[in-house]
Amino acid sequence: MLNVHDVTDFGLKQLDNAGYYLRRYGITDQVNRHNLIAIAMTEKARAQGELARWELRARIQRRRLEQLRAQMDARSEALIARFPAPLAGPLNRARRLVGGTH
Repeated sequence: MLNVHDVTDFGLKQLDNAGYYLRRYGITDQVNRHNLIAIAMTEKARAQGELARWELRARIQRRRLEQLRAQMDARSEALIARFPAPLAGPLNRARRLVGGTH
């Protein structure tokens, strides 16, 4: 099984090979190991930032949904409390079945 170091070493060797062939054909100073590593690290940081942004948005939406559910539970509880006991019992059971508290 390959570890990260082996994969990285292999990738850098292949990059050096590509650089050798590019130099052979007269393409120099445009593509080198350092430039490509810098680009890769920049893209990695950008991807991590994007992932963090999506995780934050998901947490915010989850919190909003939890608050909405709590509000709905409170409203349904207040509404059911207005009904007479013979009707409130079945309504509370139905509320528990659909995931409400109580």
